[in-house]
Amino acid sequence: MKFTYIFIAILSMSLSNCGGSNTNNSNFTSNPPFKIQEVYFQKWVAGVRGGGSGTNVYITFSEVSEGVVFQELFFKNKKSKLNVTSKNQVVANFKSTQNSGVIMDGDPTKEAVNTPPEKIPFQLEKSEAVISYSKNGKVNYYKVSNIKEKEMVAYPQSNPKIEN
Repeated sequence: MKFTYIFIAILSMSLSNCGGSNTNNSNFTSNPPFKIQEVYFQKWVAGVRGGGSGTNVYITFSEVSEGVVFQELFFKNKKSKLNVTSKNQVVANFKSTQNSGVIMDGDPTKEAVNTPPEKIPFQLEKSEAVISYSKNGKVNYYKVSNIKEKEMVAYPQSNPKIEN
């Protein structure tokens, strides 16, 4: 009988801590060392077969403090590296994963080589993203809301080579 009470106590303590490892709103910086001027996302599609499609998220800053290193962007349940395109702009590229080498087969051993998508540690709305950055060696997170969508870019098909 005593064992049952101990088991129930341990079980309830472990269940009360579920989700505790996820990063939540309390871990967000409220005063980041940068000021965002504009943030938007834009879907794109290649004009050639096999070129793929995806979404790019653009963030333009009006100010960035010395020593800030932008790392990743979490957006729509995905994460991507932030690439610096100019002194005051970064972009995250999210390529669509449709038919990107995923093996679908009736034999589970053949499907076992597929890697499951990585879960992000944030619960985000459709128009929200989280910027991961470091300053003085410490990683911080800043949530951005009200991200606007711009018109999709359809890259043109490459021109055929004309032989003379």
